[in-house]
Amino acid sequence: MDDTRQLLRHLDLKHLRQLTEVAEKGSIRAAAESLAITQPALSRSIRAIENELGVKLVERGPRGAELTPAGNRLLSYGRIIDANLTLAEKELRGFRDRSLTEQVSFGMSWLTEALIAAELIERVLRDRPGIRLTTLVGDYESLAPKLMSGRLDFFVGPPPIQGRVVGVSTQLLTEFPAVVVVRAKHPLAQRPDLAVADLVAAQWILPAAGTVPRITYDNSFLRHGVAPPDPMFEVQPLSPVIRQLILESDLVTILPLIVVQREVSAGELRVLPFDDQIAFPIHLTQRQVAYPSPARDYVIGEIKDLFRRRAGGGPPVAGDAQQRRAGSGRRP
Repeated sequence: MDDTRQLLRHLDLKHLRQLTEVAEKGSIRAAAESLAITQPALSRSIRAIENELGVKLVERGPRGAELTPAGNRLLSYGRIIDANLTLAEKELRGFRDRSLTEQVSFGMSWLTEALIAAELIERVLRDRPGIRLTTLVGDYESLAPKLMSGRLDFFVGPPPIQGRVVGVSTQLLTEFPAVVVVRAKHPLAQRPDLAVADLVAAQWILPAAGTVPRITYDNSFLRHGVAPPDPMFEVQPLSPVIRQLILESDLVTILPLIVVQREVSAGELRVLPFDDQIAFPIHLTQRQVAYPSPARDYVIGEIKDLFRRRAGGGPPVAGDAQQRRAGSGRRP
Protein backbone atom coordinates (compact mmCIF):
# COMPACT_ATOMS: atom_id res chain seq x y z
CA MET A 1 0.00 0.00 0.00
CA ASP A 2 1.55 3.33 -1.05
CA ASP A 3 1.68 6.43 1.16
CA THR A 4 -1.39 8.03 -0.45
CA ARG A 5 -3.62 5.03 0.17
CA GLN A 6 -2.24 4.68 3.69
CA LEU A 7 -3.16 8.34 4.35
CA LEU A 8 -6.76 7.86 3.18
CA ARG A 9 -7.38 4.41 4.64
CA HIS A 10 -9.90 5.70 7.23
CA LEU A 11 -11.64 8.18 4.89
CA ASP A 12 -15.07 6.99 3.76
CA LEU A 13 -18.28 8.36 2.26
CA LYS A 14 -19.54 9.32 5.71
CA HIS A 15 -16.74 11.86 6.10
CA LEU A 16 -17.25 13.28 2.61
CA ARG A 17 -20.96 13.77 3.21
CA GLN A 18 -20.25 15.40 6.55
CA LEU A 19 -17.94 17.91 4.85
CA THR A 20 -20.60 18.56 2.22
CA GLU A 21 -23.20 19.37 4.87
CA VAL A 22 -20.83 21.67 6.77
CA ALA A 23 -19.99 23.52 3.55
CA GLU A 24 -23.66 23.92 2.59
CA LYS A 25 -25.02 24.79 6.05
CA GLY A 26 -22.08 26.91 7.24
CA SER A 27 -22.58 25.55 10.74
CA ILE A 28 -21.59 22.41 12.65
CA ARG A 29 -24.91 22.48 14.49
CA ALA A 30 -27.03 22.81 11.34
CA ALA A 31 -24.96 20.16 9.55
CA ALA A 32 -25.41 17.76 12.47
CA GLU A 33 -29.18 18.30 12.43
CA SER A 34 -29.28 17.61 8.69
CA LEU A 35 -27.26 14.41 9.18
CA ALA A 36 -29.44 13.33 12.13
CA ILE A 37 -26.46 13.05 14.49
CA THR A 38 -25.42 15.06 17.53
CA GLN A 39 -23.18 18.10 17.23
CA PRO A 40 -20.43 16.57 19.43
CA ALA A 41 -20.47 13.40 17.31
CA LEU A 42 -19.98 15.42 14.12
CA SER A 43 -17.19 17.48 15.69
CA ARG A 44 -15.41 14.31 16.85
CA SER A 45 -15.71 12.74 13.41
CA ILE A 46 -14.24 15.82 11.71
CA ARG A 47 -11.40 16.07 14.22
CA ALA A 48 -10.61 12.37 13.78
CA ILE A 49 -10.22 12.64 10.02
CA GLU A 50 -8.24 15.90 10.39
CA ASN A 51 -5.85 14.09 12.71
CA GLU A 52 -5.66 11.17 10.31
CA LEU A 53 -4.88 13.37 7.30
CA GLY A 54 -2.69 15.81 9.20
CA VAL A 55 -4.46 18.89 7.79
CA LYS A 56 -7.14 21.26 9.02
CA LEU A 57 -10.39 20.78 7.08
CA VAL A 58 -12.87 23.00 8.94
CA GLU A 59 -12.37 26.40 10.56
CA ARG A 60 -14.80 27.25 13.36
CA GLY A 61 -15.47 30.89 14.15
CA PRO A 62 -18.07 33.23 15.63
CA ARG A 63 -19.97 33.34 12.33
CA GLY A 64 -20.13 29.58 11.92
CA ALA A 65 -17.95 27.01 10.20
CA GLU A 66 -16.29 27.03 6.80
CA LEU A 67 -13.93 24.73 4.97
CA THR A 68 -10.23 25.47 4.70
CA PRO A 69 -8.50 25.32 1.30
CA ALA A 70 -7.61 21.69 2.07
CA GLY A 71 -11.21 21.00 3.06
CA ASN A 72 -12.54 22.54 -0.14
CA ARG A 73 -10.11 20.51 -2.22
CA LEU A 74 -11.18 17.29 -0.53
CA LEU A 75 -14.83 18.31 -0.92
CA SER A 76 -14.40 18.81 -4.68
CA TYR A 77 -13.25 15.20 -5.02
CA GLY A 78 -15.99 14.06 -2.67
CA ARG A 79 -18.67 15.65 -4.83
CA ILE A 80 -17.33 13.88 -7.90
CA ILE A 81 -17.42 10.56 -6.05
CA ASP A 82 -20.94 11.23 -4.73
CA ALA A 83 -22.19 12.26 -8.17
CA ASN A 84 -20.80 9.09 -9.75
CA LEU A 85 -22.37 6.94 -7.03
CA THR A 86 -25.72 8.67 -7.53
CA LEU A 87 -25.54 8.00 -11.26
CA ALA A 88 -24.52 4.39 -10.65
CA GLU A 89 -27.45 3.94 -8.26
CA LYS A 90 -29.90 5.18 -10.90
CA GLU A 91 -28.49 2.83 -13.53
CA LEU A 92 -28.43 -0.18 -11.18
CA ARG A 93 -32.04 0.43 -10.24
CA GLY A 94 -32.85 0.29 -13.92
CA PHE A 95 -31.13 -3.10 -14.24
CA ARG A 96 -32.99 -4.39 -11.20
CA ASP A 97 -36.48 -3.26 -12.14
CA ARG A 98 -37.34 -2.05 -15.62
CA SER A 99 -40.75 -0.88 -14.39
CA LEU A 100 -39.20 1.88 -12.26
CA THR A 101 -39.80 5.43 -13.41
CA GLU A 102 -36.92 7.50 -14.76
CA GLN A 103 -35.93 10.37 -12.49
CA VAL A 104 -34.80 13.75 -13.86
CA SER A 105 -33.91 16.44 -11.33
CA PHE A 106 -32.91 19.93 -12.37
CA GLY A 107 -32.66 23.47 -11.10
CA MET A 108 -34.11 26.54 -12.76
CA SER A 109 -34.19 30.29 -12.31
CA TRP A 110 -37.33 32.18 -11.33
CA LEU A 111 -37.76 33.36 -14.92
CA THR A 112 -37.42 29.83 -16.26
CA GLU A 113 -40.11 28.67 -13.84
CA ALA A 114 -42.44 31.50 -14.87
CA LEU A 115 -42.00 30.92 -18.60
CA ILE A 116 -41.87 27.18 -19.21
CA ALA A 117 -42.34 25.06 -16.07
CA ALA A 118 -46.07 24.44 -16.42
CA GLU A 119 -45.89 23.63 -20.14
CA LEU A 120 -42.87 21.39 -19.64
CA ILE A 121 -44.73 19.35 -17.03
CA GLU A 122 -47.76 19.10 -19.35
CA ARG A 123 -45.55 17.77 -22.16
CA VAL A 124 -43.88 15.20 -19.92
CA LEU A 125 -47.24 13.99 -18.59
CA ARG A 126 -48.58 13.66 -22.12
CA ASP A 127 -45.59 12.21 -23.96
CA ARG A 128 -43.37 10.55 -21.33
CA PRO A 129 -45.50 9.68 -18.27
CA GLY A 130 -42.73 7.34 -17.08
CA ILE A 131 -40.48 10.30 -16.27
CA ARG A 132 -40.61 11.77 -12.77
CA LEU A 133 -39.52 15.41 -12.61
CA THR A 134 -38.06 17.07 -9.53
CA THR A 135 -37.24 20.78 -9.74
CA LEU A 136 -35.66 23.40 -7.49
CA VAL A 137 -35.89 27.16 -8.08
CA GLY A 138 -33.01 29.56 -7.43
CA ASP A 139 -29.89 30.86 -9.13
CA TYR A 140 -26.83 28.84 -10.14
CA GLU A 141 -24.81 29.87 -7.11
CA SER A 142 -27.41 28.61 -4.63
CA LEU A 143 -27.95 25.32 -6.48
CA ALA A 144 -24.35 24.60 -7.60
CA PRO A 145 -23.55 22.24 -4.68
CA LYS A 146 -26.49 20.01 -5.62
CA LEU A 147 -25.50 20.12 -9.30
CA MET A 148 -21.89 19.22 -8.58
CA SER A 149 -22.89 16.39 -6.23
CA GLY A 150 -25.20 14.82 -8.83
CA ARG A 151 -28.43 15.58 -6.98
CA LEU A 152 -29.36 17.86 -9.89
CA ASP A 153 -28.83 16.80 -13.50
CA PHE A 154 -28.60 20.35 -14.88
CA PHE A 155 -29.57 23.98 -14.31
CA VAL A 156 -31.53 26.32 -16.62
CA GLY A 157 -31.10 30.04 -16.04
CA PRO A 158 -28.34 32.67 -15.88
CA PRO A 159 -24.82 31.21 -16.18
CA PRO A 160 -22.37 31.07 -13.25
CA ILE A 161 -21.40 34.57 -12.12
CA GLN A 162 -17.76 33.51 -11.78
CA GLY A 163 -17.59 32.42 -15.42
CA ARG A 164 -16.13 29.11 -16.50
CA VAL A 165 -16.36 26.30 -13.93
CA VAL A 166 -14.20 23.19 -14.16
CA GLY A 167 -16.24 20.10 -15.02
CA VAL A 168 -19.28 22.15 -16.03
CA SER A 169 -20.45 23.15 -19.52
CA THR A 170 -22.84 25.98 -20.31
CA GLN A 171 -24.80 26.69 -23.49
CA LEU A 172 -26.74 29.86 -24.27
CA LEU A 173 -30.36 29.06 -25.15
CA THR A 174 -31.80 32.56 -25.46
CA GLU A 175 -32.07 35.86 -23.62
CA PHE A 176 -34.90 38.21 -22.68
CA PRO A 177 -34.71 42.01 -22.38
CA ALA A 178 -35.86 43.67 -19.14
CA VAL A 179 -37.55 47.05 -18.79
CA VAL A 180 -38.49 49.62 -16.16
CA VAL A 181 -42.28 49.52 -15.73
CA VAL A 182 -44.90 51.56 -13.87
CA ARG A 183 -48.68 51.74 -13.93
CA ALA A 184 -50.10 53.78 -16.80
CA LYS A 185 -51.16 56.70 -14.53
CA HIS A 186 -47.88 56.83 -12.61
CA PRO A 187 -46.50 60.43 -12.41
CA LEU A 188 -43.28 59.32 -14.12
CA ALA A 189 -45.27 57.93 -17.05
CA GLN A 190 -46.44 61.47 -17.79
CA ARG A 191 -42.92 62.94 -17.84
CA PRO A 192 -41.56 63.58 -21.36
CA ASP A 193 -38.03 64.34 -20.13
CA LEU A 194 -37.29 61.57 -17.68
CA ALA A 195 -33.74 61.48 -16.26
CA VAL A 196 -31.92 58.65 -14.51
CA ALA A 197 -31.92 60.73 -11.32
CA ASP A 198 -35.73 60.79 -11.42
CA LEU A 199 -35.78 57.00 -11.50
CA VAL A 200 -33.33 56.67 -8.62
CA ALA A 201 -35.45 59.01 -6.50
CA ALA A 202 -38.64 56.99 -7.11
CA GLN A 203 -40.11 54.37 -4.77
CA TRP A 204 -38.97 50.90 -5.87
CA ILE A 205 -39.83 47.28 -5.31
CA LEU A 206 -36.98 44.98 -6.34
CA PRO A 207 -35.75 41.39 -5.95
CA ALA A 208 -33.88 40.62 -2.75
CA ALA A 209 -30.27 41.78 -2.54
CA GLY A 210 -27.73 39.19 -3.67
CA THR A 211 -30.00 37.47 -6.19
CA VAL A 212 -28.88 37.46 -9.83
CA PRO A 213 -31.79 39.67 -10.99
CA ARG A 214 -30.96 42.28 -8.32
CA ILE A 215 -27.27 42.22 -9.20
CA THR A 216 -28.22 42.69 -12.86
CA TYR A 217 -30.47 45.66 -12.08
CA ASP A 218 -27.96 47.33 -9.76
CA ASN A 219 -25.25 47.02 -12.41
CA SER A 220 -27.47 48.77 -14.94
CA PHE A 221 -27.56 51.88 -12.71
CA LEU A 222 -23.84 51.70 -12.06
CA ARG A 223 -23.25 51.75 -15.82
CA HIS A 224 -25.02 55.13 -15.80
CA GLY A 225 -22.67 56.39 -13.12
CA VAL A 226 -25.26 56.53 -10.35
CA ALA A 227 -25.87 54.51 -7.21
CA PRO A 228 -28.70 51.96 -7.53
CA PRO A 229 -32.02 52.93 -5.92
CA ASP A 230 -32.66 51.88 -2.34
CA PRO A 231 -35.92 49.90 -2.64
CA MET A 232 -38.81 50.28 -0.23
CA PHE A 233 -39.61 46.59 -0.62
CA GLU A 234 -37.46 43.57 -1.44
CA VAL A 235 -39.14 40.32 -2.46
CA GLN A 236 -38.38 37.04 -4.19
CA PRO A 237 -37.60 37.55 -7.90
CA LEU A 238 -40.76 37.51 -10.03
CA SER A 239 -42.98 37.25 -6.97
CA PRO A 240 -46.67 37.77 -7.93
CA VAL A 241 -46.80 40.62 -5.43
CA ILE A 242 -44.55 42.70 -7.72
CA ARG A 243 -47.06 42.81 -10.58
CA GLN A 244 -49.95 43.43 -8.17
CA LEU A 245 -48.26 46.37 -6.43
CA ILE A 246 -47.04 47.91 -9.67
CA LEU A 247 -50.58 47.90 -11.05
CA GLU A 248 -52.10 49.32 -7.87
CA SER A 249 -49.50 51.79 -6.56
CA ASP A 250 -46.79 54.25 -7.59
CA LEU A 251 -43.96 51.77 -7.08
CA VAL A 252 -41.39 51.25 -9.83
CA THR A 253 -39.65 48.03 -10.79
CA ILE A 254 -37.67 46.29 -13.51
CA LEU A 255 -39.03 43.09 -15.04
CA PRO A 256 -38.32 40.95 -18.09
CA LEU A 257 -40.55 42.41 -20.81
CA ILE A 258 -41.94 38.98 -21.70
CA VAL A 259 -43.41 38.71 -18.19
CA VAL A 260 -45.45 41.94 -18.48
CA GLN A 261 -45.97 42.07 -22.26
CA ARG A 262 -49.73 41.51 -21.94
CA GLU A 263 -50.21 44.38 -19.46
CA VAL A 264 -47.98 46.68 -21.53
CA SER A 265 -49.91 45.87 -24.74
CA ALA A 266 -53.22 46.47 -22.92
CA GLY A 267 -52.03 49.89 -21.74
CA GLU A 268 -52.14 48.94 -18.07
CA LEU A 269 -48.37 49.32 -17.64
CA ARG A 270 -45.96 51.77 -19.22
CA VAL A 271 -42.32 51.11 -20.12
CA LEU A 272 -40.06 53.97 -19.03
CA PRO A 273 -36.95 54.89 -21.06
CA PHE A 274 -33.84 53.72 -19.29
CA ASP A 275 -31.25 51.13 -20.22
CA ASP A 276 -31.55 48.85 -23.23
CA GLN A 277 -28.60 46.75 -22.02
CA ILE A 278 -30.62 44.96 -19.33
CA ALA A 279 -31.12 41.36 -20.43
CA PHE A 280 -31.56 37.97 -18.83
CA PRO A 281 -29.59 35.22 -20.56
CA ILE A 282 -30.93 31.69 -20.23
CA HIS A 283 -28.20 29.03 -20.27
CA LEU A 284 -28.23 25.28 -19.98
CA THR A 285 -25.57 24.50 -17.37
CA GLN A 286 -24.67 20.88 -16.67
CA ARG A 287 -21.98 18.63 -15.34
CA GLN A 288 -19.97 16.89 -18.01
CA VAL A 289 -21.06 13.24 -17.82
CA ALA A 290 -20.05 10.35 -20.04
CA TYR A 291 -23.42 8.57 -20.14
CA PRO A 292 -26.39 10.96 -19.94
CA SER A 293 -29.72 9.19 -19.60
CA PRO A 294 -32.27 9.19 -22.44
CA ALA A 295 -34.84 10.74 -20.07
CA ARG A 296 -32.48 13.60 -19.24
CA ASP A 297 -31.77 14.24 -22.91
CA TYR A 298 -35.50 14.20 -23.69
CA VAL A 299 -36.27 16.81 -21.00
CA ILE A 300 -33.42 19.04 -22.19
CA GLY A 301 -34.74 18.80 -25.74
CA GLU A 302 -38.18 19.91 -24.62
CA ILE A 303 -36.74 22.81 -22.62
CA LYS A 304 -34.79 24.00 -25.67
CA ASP A 305 -37.93 23.82 -27.81
CA LEU A 306 -40.04 25.73 -25.29
CA PHE A 307 -37.50 28.54 -25.03
CA ARG A 308 -37.15 28.65 -28.81
CA ARG A 309 -40.89 29.23 -29.06
CA ARG A 310 -40.86 31.80 -26.26
CA ALA A 311 -38.06 33.70 -27.98
CA GLY A 312 -40.08 34.01 -31.18
CA GLY A 313 -39.45 30.84 -33.17
CA GLY A 314 -36.47 29.93 -35.27
CA PRO A 315 -35.25 26.64 -36.72
CA PRO A 316 -34.90 23.69 -34.34
CA VAL A 317 -31.49 22.97 -32.89
CA ALA A 318 -29.94 20.10 -34.81
CA GLY A 319 -31.09 16.76 -33.44
CA ASP A 320 -33.69 18.10 -31.00
CA ALA A 321 -36.78 17.35 -33.08
CA GLN A 322 -35.57 13.89 -34.01
CA GLN A 323 -34.66 13.22 -30.37
CA ARG A 324 -38.14 14.19 -29.16
CA ARG A 325 -39.86 12.04 -31.76
CA ALA A 326 -37.73 9.06 -30.82
CA GLY A 327 -38.14 9.73 -27.12
CA SER A 328 -41.89 10.26 -27.16
CA GLY A 329 -42.42 6.85 -28.71
CA ARG A 330 -40.53 5.12 -25.93
CA ARG A 331 -42.32 4.10 -22.77
CA PRO A 332 -40.05 3.16 -19.87
